[in-house]
Amino acid sequence: GLVGAPVCPTFDDVATAVPTVVRHSEALDIALLRPDGERTTITGDELADHICEQGNPGNREGWSHAEIGLPRPVLGGGLEIVDTPGVGGLASVHGAATTAMLPSADAVLLVSDAAQEYTAPELDFLAQATAVCPNVACVVTKTDLYPEWRRIVELNRGHLATAGISTEIFGVSSSLRWHAVLHGDADVNAESGFPELIGYLRKRVLGQADRLARRGVVHDVMAVTEQIAGNLLAERTAQQDPA
Repeated sequence: GLVGAPVCPTFDDVATAVPTVVRHSEALDIALLRPDGERTTITGDELADHICEQGNPGNREGWSHAEIGLPRPVLGGGLEIVDTPGVGGLASVHGAATTAMLPSADAVLLVSDAAQEYTAPELDFLAQATAVCPNVACVVTKTDLYPEWRRIVELNRGHLATAGISTEIFGVSSSLRWHAVLHGDADVNAESGFPELIGYLRKRVLGQADRLARRGVVHDVMAVTEQIAGNLLAERTAQQDPA
């Protein structure tokens, strides 16, 4: 919905097994990458077989991530969108993989549908995300499918307020967005909710790129120094009390 192209496969249950990076390029480019940097170019028809649980359960093929390059204006300013596995609780394998990526993100979008209000694992994830990422927003999808989506959004706002989490919530419909893209329908596009979400990303992420870059450098320096300090403190403790 964000990029106006069906690039990330979706299913009714668990879908994503491998993180997928969507970035700007002059022409469509799809590739799978190994942890050592080895790159394998594939077609769009092959993508789901490698990045989804149905074709690659538990990422048994061992990919680090997939990269998709698209010629889209929304990506032209340097925006990169990373589709991660669903959190499913912070203790889950997918949740741990996604949580590990949070400190390097300039923004986090928690995507859930309008079938039900937030669960405890989702609120736990949001609390952790807001602690390490400067921009966190919530996206409630499938507003075209659930007539009560506005009530779900309000219930979610209440849960966030109770948990002390301050984020914006956007209700969107990818189906309406895709219809608007195919038919050039501005009214349906507005109804899809995506213009507000894209505006948020342009203002809070692309519009603050310099500040976010400085924050990223500070985070990297702090992470390295904390690791070094931890090793030195452990060594000192052992010397002071060998027992």
